[in-house]
Amino acid sequence: MPAEPGPLTLETWLARRLETAPPELAEAVWPLVRERLADGEDGLVQAALAALENATEGEATRAEAVTLLAADAILTYALEAAADPALGGSAARASRLAERAGPGGLIGERFNDDSTTIPP
Repeated sequence: MPAEPGPLTLETWLARRLETAPPELAEAVWPLVRERLADGEDGLVQAALAALENATEGEATRAEAVTLLAADAILTYALEAAADPALGGSAARASRLAERAGPGGLIGERFNDDSTTIPP
């Protein structure tokens, strides 16, 4: 679980956000992000993408659904953290992260399949 109170870090910031999340979601998020917190918001994006890959590879189960929700939450938290001035963030920083992560970036690289493109 999260670190002890002290200076605001991404871990303590995330712990505060997860206090109000449904317990099952919070419990799913921590193992997915723990090893990537040192990489900041970029690490959260990578954790979200890895979780998304895991959720979409398996059978459609409740556990996969929780992982999918956790991936969505982690990506949202990454963007919120990038925008939060308390963490040194700004709207411009969040925008740059969204561009790197979005359909034309990391998400597109991992999940776009040209064979499923709908013709104009």
